[in-house]
Amino acid sequence: MIPDELLFLLFNAKIAFFSDIFLNIFSTQNIKYLQKYKIYDSLKTLKPYFENKSMFKAAFYALLTVVIIVGIIMKIFEIYYDKYLPESIREYIFFIGLSFIIGYMCDILIYKINIFPKLQTYYRVVGKGLWGALAIVFSVCMALIYLYIYQNFNTIKDKLFDIFDNYIHIKTS
Repeated sequence: MIPDELLFLLFNAKIAFFSDIFLNIFSTQNIKYLQKYKIYDSLKTLKPYFENKSMFKAAFYALLTVVIIVGIIMKIFEIYYDKYLPESIREYIFFIGLSFIIGYMCDILIYKINIFPKLQTYYRVVGKGLWGALAIVFSVCMALIYLYIYQNFNTIKDKLFDIFDNYIHIKTS
């Protein structure tokens, strides 16, 4: 059995990898449906970053970046709560707030150190901090949901089956 902490990091890795592929597609392809939205112009500023590397390589960089940042978040959370993942509502709120703060700081750090030089136009247009923080919060929230589903799959499956079974009996009666 895989420990929850490792599974959480793996879920974040998967989310980062596939989210980056979607960003790659949205920023490098002309998607007519999205052209009417202002955010599409911001997405287009990612194009120089994606142009000179394979989709897999760019997604792998995103995966590494997110796993490192989420690892830092987990370690800081562990300092306060003596565990790596939240269990209570208060801990979830703290964990997600911490994710935003660390994500914000790390996005600014990535910009200042110039880890990804081809993202300079992107940072100039959308700013530093906010979108990186939101990306980390999105990844963390999705990974927490995936972890909950994974941990409770049999219970959820049984409840859904009971609901479906009751619905079938009501319709056939």
